[in-house]
Amino acid sequence: MDYRTEQLILRAVTEDDLAEVARTWPSDHRPISEAEARGVIAHMRRNNARNARGCVCHLCLAVCGADDPQTIMGWCGLDGGRNRAEPEIFILLDEEYQNKGYGTQCVKELLRIAAEDFSLQSVHGGCDKENFASRRVMEKGGMVQYGTEENGDPLFRFYVKK
Repeated sequence: MDYRTEQLILRAVTEDDLAEVARTWPSDHRPISEAEARGVIAHMRRNNARNARGCVCHLCLAVCGADDPQTIMGWCGLDGGRNRAEPEIFILLDEEYQNKGYGTQCVKELLRIAAEDFSLQSVHGGCDKENFASRRVMEKGGMVQYGTEENGDPLFRFYVKK
């Protein structure tokens, strides 16, 4: 499954991506072994197979540049661990790709995927109260702040318009 934005390709990874998954997987900011990467890919495939209309278990997509689809710039997706009918959006971009508009493109495309491909009515999001860039990305992507956690971290939601 590949999704495209103006500058990005959001896609599921395969065994062909083993080296890139090992290099970029968010594991304490260190590369993981190829065996670990193989396990990550298998886990993502199992999760993707469980996703269905109205229910997202976990959707994890590699973020790649449209001009360089083999290089993984980060990860994004929807996590239904708390609520499969209203998953949480996540975006993890490598530092060199931050502040270039890619996060906003990811949010917009993930919200479109949630609404059109999975028939979800809403998506939840949040970030650290000090992470102003993530806050802006969610707002520019179409999410609206609806509250805060007890510690002051903002909470966001996107509702599908009918």
